[in-house]
Amino acid sequence: MKRSFVSARAGFASIAAAMLVFATVDRAEAGCGCAACVSQSYQTVQKTVMVPQMVRQTRTVNSTVCQAETRERTVTVHRQVPETRQVTDNYTVMVPQQKSRTQTYTVSKPVWSEVEQTYTICVPSQETRTGTRTVCRPVQVQETRTVTKNLGHWEDVAAAGPVAQKGAIGAPAQKGGGNVVAQKSTLTHRVWRSNIVTEQVPYTVTRNEYVQEQFDYNVTVYKPELRTRMVRVCKYVQETQSRDVTYTVMVPQPKTRTRNVTTYKTVAEERKQTYTVIVPHTVQREVTVMVCQMVPKTVTCRVPVYSAPIHYAPACGGCGRCRRCCR
Repeated sequence: MKRSFVSARAGFASIAAAMLVFATVDRAEAGCGCAACVSQSYQTVQKTVMVPQMVRQTRTVNSTVCQAETRERTVTVHRQVPETRQVTDNYTVMVPQQKSRTQTYTVSKPVWSEVEQTYTICVPSQETRTGTRTVCRPVQVQETRTVTKNLGHWEDVAAAGPVAQKGAIGAPAQKGGGNVVAQKSTLTHRVWRSNIVTEQVPYTVTRNEYVQEQFDYNVTVYKPELRTRMVRVCKYVQETQSRDVTYTVMVPQPKTRTRNVTTYKTVAEERKQTYTVIVPHTVQREVTVMVCQMVPKTVTCRVPVYSAPIHYAPACGGCGRCRRCCR
């Protein structure tokens, strides 16, 4: 990769140099504009220039390849080896042993006896007592109230009224001709004459009357009374007694026993072990890369022709830009 990068930089430098050459030729053909350059002549010539060109090349490069390899090595392995040996132990066991002894103990012995006992009972008895209570009784009471009556009557009243006659002047005309003459007549109608009278009217009502009265009632009264009876009473008397009892005691007894004890011993031994490692190897392989090469190319261009060299001709004033008349 580094070699390819250097080749690329060289190619870019060649391209830049070629572009600079073409720019100088164009500037020489154009001239600087002075009188000496305008009066000179040109001729066509062929030049060889180097042109960059990308070319495929096959190169051999080194690359690293990792490969697995199987190897052997000797390692130290520790393993446990059992060893059995006999061990004698002395130990003590507790052996039960039967023994007897006389034991004194106290017992409570019951003793029964007859005892006179006085007790109280409640004897019921009936008694008559007098009490007072409130009794409600209905009572007839005479009362009066005010009543208003209308004692009016009808009367016939006579009244005078006009009567119409035919042929009277000023009377309204009727169909068929003629006038009606008005004449008075007597009319009778009935009229109610009111007579309002207020009077007291007696009436009877029933009212409740509450009266206190005495009455007799019976009650049960309990009176205490002392009585006597014989009861049987038990008393406990302490009495000492003895007895033979058998009991067990634990007696120590030494013993010996033999037992097998297994112990493990660590033994070191060597073993061959196969393992795999990754080993890097350098191999060569061919790769195709793009390389920039400078290839010669023939081009046709115009160049000025001078009869004699001019060093800072007065015509241009010695500008020194065209590098032709001012050399």
